[in-house]
Amino acid sequence: MSITRRKVFLQGGVFGAGIIASNLPGMEALAQGSTPPLRQSLEGLAWNDPIVASYRDAVGILMNAKAGSLPYNWVTLSQIHGTNPNEYHFCPHGDWYFLPWHRAYTVTYEDIVRKLTSNPGFAMPYWDWTANPLMPEVFLSPKTPDGKTNWLYIAKRTWPPTAPMPAEIVGPGVLAEALSPTDYEQFGTSRNPDQTDLNPSWVPAGGGTQGVLEGTPHNLVHNNIGGWMPTASSPRDPIFFMHHANIDRIWAVWNLNNQNSSDPLWTDMPFTDNFVKPDGTSWSPKVSDLYVPETLGYTYGLGGLAVASAAGNTVALRNQMTSLFAMPKAGTARPASIVTATAANTATARQGQPLNVQVTVPDAKLAEIGKRKTLGSGTAMMNFAAVRETAATGTRAIGFIREVQVTGSAGTMYRVFIDKDNLTAATPITDPHYVGTFGVFDHGTHGSHKPPSFALDLTAAIQRVYGAGKVPNGQLRVQILPVGDPHNTTPVGTATPARIEVSFVTV
Repeated sequence: MSITRRKVFLQGGVFGAGIIASNLPGMEALAQGSTPPLRQSLEGLAWNDPIVASYRDAVGILMNAKAGSLPYNWVTLSQIHGTNPNEYHFCPHGDWYFLPWHRAYTVTYEDIVRKLTSNPGFAMPYWDWTANPLMPEVFLSPKTPDGKTNWLYIAKRTWPPTAPMPAEIVGPGVLAEALSPTDYEQFGTSRNPDQTDLNPSWVPAGGGTQGVLEGTPHNLVHNNIGGWMPTASSPRDPIFFMHHANIDRIWAVWNLNNQNSSDPLWTDMPFTDNFVKPDGTSWSPKVSDLYVPETLGYTYGLGGLAVASAAGNTVALRNQMTSLFAMPKAGTARPASIVTATAANTATARQGQPLNVQVTVPDAKLAEIGKRKTLGSGTAMMNFAAVRETAATGTRAIGFIREVQVTGSAGTMYRVFIDKDNLTAATPITDPHYVGTFGVFDHGTHGSHKPPSFALDLTAAIQRVYGAGKVPNGQLRVQILPVGDPHNTTPVGTATPARIEVSFVTV
């Protein structure tokens, strides 16, 4: 991949030589113009493939390291993420540092594996759960085929090896929805609206709004696997890094056509002493050091694509979404171009008892969405810039489920519908009123970490409902239904959002 073609657009500026000159493993080859190691899909990699074998061997070395033999071990490295199963450490979830922090964390392990196994060509593989929703086979048996200990196996997991992850959390439709935003904060989780400076305490503070990528496949794959994975100690399960390598890959795919945030509160945030290099010394990258995988010593082989010049409506939509997801504190002025309706809530969604929140909304906006042009299936194969421009045109609605207090979240998927009469757990997700599903990765506490918030695009569901002749009546009923997966035996939990907001954005 050509770094020179990608490094300019991902943040709108040229990366300095200081990044290339870093002493992380793999950087020397990159500085000399060589292609860094390729991160590959786990699908098709045999148990004795050098990539799988190197990872398995390194995990075994770290798990069995005697005190003082290494500057770190499997448990101490996991404590970078969470001090114990119930307490965060440095890791951010539910704010806009989620993606860059976990990219640096995965690179930390990738470089340590290279060091411990003397394999400079190692790159962390990824579990593409959309292409193959079954847990990868190399993690499932306590012994390798040659009778040795399989250090990738964890007995604590509860998800059945033969059960696929549900399509409603990892399927092609979810992936398409996750990749559709044009604004970074809608795609990669938004900022805490109270943030005003670069104090590192903001990094794990949460308080942002999770979009589809974090709120659906990220959270619910963690929860479904069970064992360590739904906890702050989730990196103690070796599958953690295959999951996060895929999340990271999706960010890299999104960056082929979209720019990251340019806000200094994001770009300039340092992760001070959060990570370690293979020699045990500290690594403290800033967010702006983490835009391009190739500068960190790995690649996904996506090609040297550059973002085409965005057309007028696409730019206008991105700017509107930036304003929407970077909203100031509640009570302050909002852009006149964005119409937001809010309904406070104290009721609770329970198993078999969906929460119904009536939001008073402008009929005209619902009617506008009902008349939107529909892009037929297969349009992704057409001229992409033209498709994006068409998709950006008109009125859309974003639903915000704010500050959700939950119980039993590890065993629960929260389905969202609009205006569905007689809603039950048997209502299929193919129903026209279905919006999407989110999960809560509830892995402990960290100071004043706020309850999580989620954003889902209501546009398609409103278009299906109000484009079929239904007459608006000034109300939009937003519904939340907790359901359990049949393969997850954890009791179904509850959800109590503080409020529901519906924002209409017109381009």
